[in-house]
Amino acid sequence: MSLKNWNFRQKPTGMWRRLLRLPVYLYRARLGFLMGQRILLLTHRGRISGRVFRTPVEVVEHDQETGEYIVCSGTGPFADWYRNIAEHPAEQVQVCNRRWRPHQRILDTREAAQRFARYEELHPRTARRLLASMGNSYDGTDDGRVVMMTRMPMVAFSHSQRTVEPQSHP
Repeated sequence: MSLKNWNFRQKPTGMWRRLLRLPVYLYRARLGFLMGQRILLLTHRGRISGRVFRTPVEVVEHDQETGEYIVCSGTGPFADWYRNIAEHPAEQVQVCNRRWRPHQRILDTREAAQRFARYEELHPRTARRLLASMGNSYDGTDDGRVVMMTRMPMVAFSHSQRTVEPQSHP
């Protein structure tokens, strides 16, 4: 399968898989700082195999107030990494060269929609491209965005276990 024909609705293979795995190798080489705070390396255990996996995931938002890193399962609730952490909480999160055992929470669709709206404001072209490559779209309304987030669940990872109330932003 060529890179040109590949999309995020199917599992990557060949060259495209190796390219998407590049952040894992950079983190292993202690070069995670090259990823900045845009790519989080998630260490999780397989829900069936029990094997340890490392998955790079784009950070949608780093909430400075709560310290949470918000990520999105753009390929949906059936993505392996998402299903794995839904079954067994993530074992480790690494951002830049910092790593820790995270506390995680799955965002409700309203909060996820608010977070995604901010992502769209900050990265409009990237958001459009990602939605298209993942086969997701919505009608541009707030309600449409909420419905879309049922197909793109979000997870927050933090250092502490304190309860974080969903934030309401206009």
